[in-house]
Amino acid sequence: MPREIVGKGLRLSLRHAPCAHICRYCLITETRKGSSLPFARFEQLVHRFHDWKAAERRDDLDIGVFVGPSFDYDLEILKGVARLRARRGGKFQILNLGGLRIRQGDALATWLEERRAAGIIGLHTSLAGYGEVHDRWNGRRGDFDYQTAILRLGGERGMVRHERLFVTQNALPHFERLLDVLDGIPGEVRNRYATLFFYAGLATRYEAERITEEIRDALPERIAALRHGKFQDWRSEREWIPIMMQTADKPRKLVLKLDVNESNIDRLEKSSCEAIFAERERAYRESYRAIPSLAELCTRYGDPTSRKVYMMSRDVEGRWLDLHARETGVKAPLD
Repeated sequence: MPREIVGKGLRLSLRHAPCAHICRYCLITETRKGSSLPFARFEQLVHRFHDWKAAERRDDLDIGVFVGPSFDYDLEILKGVARLRARRGGKFQILNLGGLRIRQGDALATWLEERRAAGIIGLHTSLAGYGEVHDRWNGRRGDFDYQTAILRLGGERGMVRHERLFVTQNALPHFERLLDVLDGIPGEVRNRYATLFFYAGLATRYEAERITEEIRDALPERIAALRHGKFQDWRSEREWIPIMMQTADKPRKLVLKLDVNESNIDRLEKSSCEAIFAERERAYRESYRAIPSLAELCTRYGDPTSRKVYMMSRDVEGRWLDLHARETGVKAPLD
């Protein structure tokens, strides 16, 4: 029996700002180019979904957005993204540095001041190692120095920062030095956490860089202390398997993804929100129709001896789905 799929939410995405990075671990492999769709039409569609959710009292349904892959928005788009964040009851105050174009000198200072005036109070950086190691992972020479320079400019202006630090085998030898550099930057560190690569997108090619149980359990305290937050349970495949099998017969609850662009906006604007959500749920269910159950996937492809460490059970399942696709030719389902 195929696995049952239930949509627990909808994430509408617009590839608005082109990305200046070519990250080797990128989760978004469709395109790095921006869409020509006016942001106003995308925003209006998202507001309509929030209105529908409220009118139908669908408190169980999450409506999210992704406007990327880069946060290199102009000021009007930034304000629009803030309005969409407000519909979810939040504030858009932290700007992600990933994918930004290179700006220097007065141009960079002006760019930062304009965003502060628009309500941005902090910066978020994702660093995959120190110096040239990071530059190689992110596909841009000098990127480590560029991102830390922006953090320094922000800190000197009283901006807070969030830091996401990737743990890979080749990043670990210089991780303490990375922390020393970050500790030397002025300003408040509101959130700093260590993370692994998700098993998704381009990152699936780098399983050799994934740490093992032995490395995880021997991490220096300064690094181990950064394992916190939503994905703090770093387990190996052999540790995940018994946990996954406890709920193997339960439906998989997914946030359904909908890319909005110039080719489908006319149809989406003419369709009801209920019909759009139902169509996405049908598409996801159809994509799983040829996929074995989770228990069967585990029997075929699970490795109860594997000590490679993952942050989510979905990472392990994703590896099994890839193995299934290679063996049978059946395309991996929507995710």
